Amino acid sequence: MQAGRLRDRVTIQHFTSVRDTSGQLVPAWKSGKTIWAEVKGISGREIVAAGVETSEATIRVWTRFRRDITAASRLKVETGPFKGHVLNIVGPPIPDSRGVQLEILCKQGAEK
Repeated sequence: MQAGRLRDRVTIQHFTSVRDTSGQLVPAWKSGKTIWAEVKGISGREIVAAGVETSEATIRVWTRFRRDITAASRLKVETGPFKGHVLNIVGPPIPDSRGVQLEILCKQGAEK
């Protein structure tokens, strides 16, 4: 993998539950490591369902191989053209044949 391609910073987030002040479990996303990645938009579309219009983009992310990124995780983009966007992972991350690179297919705009 060429290090020069990894120009964007993304933070790995994992879903968890925390207790609030009254002791109730509240669902929350916990930020983990911030890593280097390449973030590229693939396609976008608008959807009308039940009279509500929403938009959705498909984004591909490449990073060095890691075991802590799963289909249950999501990525928050910290730099680059997608800065501030939260990307929901839509399938299991796919490692390359050498176990060096990880390809992650994400949706932006579709809530997890």
